[in-house]
Amino acid sequence: MLGVGLVLLYFALALLAAAIILQSDRYMVRRSIAIDAGTHKLFNLVSDPARWSALGAAAVIESRPDALVVLQLDLGRTESVATVGLHPEGGQTFVDCMIAGRNSYTDKVRNLLASREKTLGPKIEQALAELAASA
Repeated sequence: MLGVGLVLLYFALALLAAAIILQSDRYMVRRSIAIDAGTHKLFNLVSDPARWSALGAAAVIESRPDALVVLQLDLGRTESVATVGLHPEGGQTFVDCMIAGRNSYTDKVRNLLASREKTLGPKIEQALAELAASA
C-alpha cells in the first residue's frame, strides 16, 4: 500500500513540476481607460514616475510627447517594462497601459496560486483610476 502511495506522490510531483516548467517565460498584463482630458495634460501626469509607485520603483526610459511613455519598473522580484500609450479620440484620450516582463521559476510557482493578471491587473486599474481622477 505504501508503494502505491509513493507512486501517486511522485506522479503528483511530476505534474506539479510540469505545470511550473511549461508556463511561459514572459508575461503581459494590459488595461485601458477613456479619460475626459487632453493628451498633453495626461502625458505630463503619466511621465511622472512617482505616479506608478503602487506598481514599484519606476524610471522613464522612453517618451514621445503626448503619445507614449515607457517606464522601467522594479517589481521587487523582477524588472518589468510598462508602456503607456495615449490616443486622442473626440474629447477623450484613451490610455492604454501594458506591463510586460519575464517570469522566473519563483514567479511561475506564484502564478499557480495567483496569476500576474490577478495580481497586477487591479494595480494597473487603480493607477489608471487615479490618473483619471487627477485629470
